[in-house]
Amino acid sequence: MTANISTEAFNSLTQAMKICNLNIIQIFILIFIFTSFCNVPAFSLQKGSLEYLDNRFDYSLLNPDVLNKEGDSYFEQALAAKGKRTREKLFRYAMAKYFLTSKADSKNVYTYVQMGRIYDDMNIDRYAKESFYRATNLNYRDPYANFFFGEYYFKRRDYNRALVYYLRSYENGYENNFELNFRLAVMYEKLGDLVSAKKFYNASYKMNPEKATEYQQKLQQIDGLNYDKSEYYYIIRE
Repeated sequence: MTANISTEAFNSLTQAMKICNLNIIQIFILIFIFTSFCNVPAFSLQKGSLEYLDNRFDYSLLNPDVLNKEGDSYFEQALAAKGKRTREKLFRYAMAKYFLTSKADSKNVYTYVQMGRIYDDMNIDRYAKESFYRATNLNYRDPYANFFFGEYYFKRRDYNRALVYYLRSYENGYENNFELNFRLAVMYEKLGDLVSAKKFYNASYKMNPEKATEYQQKLQQIDGLNYDKSEYYYIIRE
């Protein structure tokens, strides 16, 4: 094995190994996750040797529930982290746990959604989409998976695709989810369907009356528009 890694990167990787209490196969997995995030040639490995180690490891010995909980802990810490470097480091720890869960339980929808959320946050679009597609292929109607796939497209201003996944989430169990109702209101407003936007703004208001003033102003704005005879329909989509 040959190494080509900076001192700072090596120290970060070593710390991750200690914190996560990783065995040899987990270390190899973390190396590749670390490389994908940092975009540096961390290690040169023989493909055959990695496959050999992978085949030798019995993933059925792992507990997916425990790994997911550990991954969630790092994930939440990453979301709360203020520094970009700390955030990315914690995301790597979380990803190592989620990746192992996917090996122990290849049909774990939640795990793929969490991996997709990390890749999404890191703006690694290809792997984010692959993870979300994997989750929705496993369970087409899963509301959690569809909501965050909608979030992926919403962040990229692909509102039509976002709406498809938001609606699927809404129709399969998330109809009382505040965040989803608010997203649908915003989505319909951007697409020019103010009747539907008003419906979901009203639903959001009922779920979160603490923002009454904000919603009332939005609803008054919508009520005061005759958008089918104005330029609003076109302006709101820009």
